[in-house]
Amino acid sequence: MKPRRTRQLAAVEAALLQARDHPTAAQIHARVAVVLPHLSLGTVYRNLEKLIEAGRAVSLRLAGEVTRYDGMVAAHDHFVCRSCGGITDLVDGDGPVVDTLPLERSGFAVERHALALFGTCPTCC
Repeated sequence: MKPRRTRQLAAVEAALLQARDHPTAAQIHARVAVVLPHLSLGTVYRNLEKLIEAGRAVSLRLAGEVTRYDGMVAAHDHFVCRSCGGITDLVDGDGPVVDTLPLERSGFAVERHALALFGTCPTCC
């Protein structure tokens, strides 16, 4: 279902698409508040859910962490730095790092996967 296009939805989506840091809802709220100062955090959450339901955003729920959001909806994996908390998209050519084709050839029906590797990024090493 395509959500009704509002200024708030457009601003939240634009902030998410411009982000490469997999922001939290609070971070998106702070970025959007520059152009829409009366926007509430609740409205940001509602619009993020609309974008997720429409397939235009994904949420990253990592154990022990606050939910982060990603505007890249194409299949891809993530690397999470335990030192700085940064999340990096891992894309090998045109797809995710993990190849599900061998599973599918064995009869598994893979609908989606989510892989997060944890360690230390090059900046923090």
